[in-house]
Amino acid sequence: MKQDFGRISIAELLAERGELMHMHLVNEDADVNRYMDRPRVQKPSFALCGFLEGLNPHLLHVIGKTGLHYLGAQTENQRREAINAMFDLSLIAIVITCGLAPPEEMVQAARKTRTPLITTDMETTAFMTDMMLYLTRRLAPRMYQHGVYIDVFGLGVLITGASGIGKSEIALELITRGHRFIADDMVELSRPGPDVLVGKSPDALRYHMEIRGLGILNIRDLFGAAALTDTKRVGLVVEVVPWEKLSGEERVLTEESTIEMHEVQVAKAIIPIRPGRSLAVLVEVAARNHLLKQRGVDSSKEFVHALQERIRQGQA
Repeated sequence: MKQDFGRISIAELLAERGELMHMHLVNEDADVNRYMDRPRVQKPSFALCGFLEGLNPHLLHVIGKTGLHYLGAQTENQRREAINAMFDLSLIAIVITCGLAPPEEMVQAARKTRTPLITTDMETTAFMTDMMLYLTRRLAPRMYQHGVYIDVFGLGVLITGASGIGKSEIALELITRGHRFIADDMVELSRPGPDVLVGKSPDALRYHMEIRGLGILNIRDLFGAAALTDTKRVGLVVEVVPWEKLSGEERVLTEESTIEMHEVQVAKAIIPIRPGRSLAVLVEVAARNHLLKQRGVDSSKEFVHALQERIRQGQA
């Protein structure tokens, strides 16, 4: 599994969120190729006083009403000195909120250092909250997992197994049974939270599936948009294995089996494959069974508990 860490340039940020968050670039000649790789936003309050310790140039910096009022109360020399000291650090970008105009000294420093200076009419708290939520998703660590990803009964099911074992064929049958296709062959996984794993298709492979003997199929063209979904939180991993490789101990499991993916524990089910078995139905049952477990209903544990009770009473 290959892992990448996300990053986003100021140019991409403005293209993706500029209109939605009412952001406007003040200095058009700014270096908008500067990028962020951390989902944090900082208010440079102490830096406006000339104290630069703790100011992280790799973060997006936000200045609101209080910061601008403080600068306005300083002398022209004090204001220019504090602003120049900040901009000399090659900050990624500075955003002025509340629809306020940046002081002229800041505009000059931005042009001199080619630092992107952005304005927005959003309130400071709302802007910082929305921006951090967006950056958390956008910059979440990513990895790529070989497999097929399907939405089964609203549960994200990642089907894994050896190449050529029939994962795509299982997915195709699930689609014909009304479930929704997400990705085939390669699944892009991201971790936006400490215990959340989200899967999607890489852009180059989106909507497509390879079936041996038929070639590359466009699922959207074949089954329509209703047979697709873009992203889904991973809820269950189903590993398809040859029948002869399943050990006796794995036939009846009383403990929940899990697998660690991207530092997240995900429930796992193992399904052996052999002629005559309807694997799509088994995947559906595995998904239903997992959903029941989430509601506190565990058939295996209930059976073992009932059997132990009969043994205790001498009935078995």
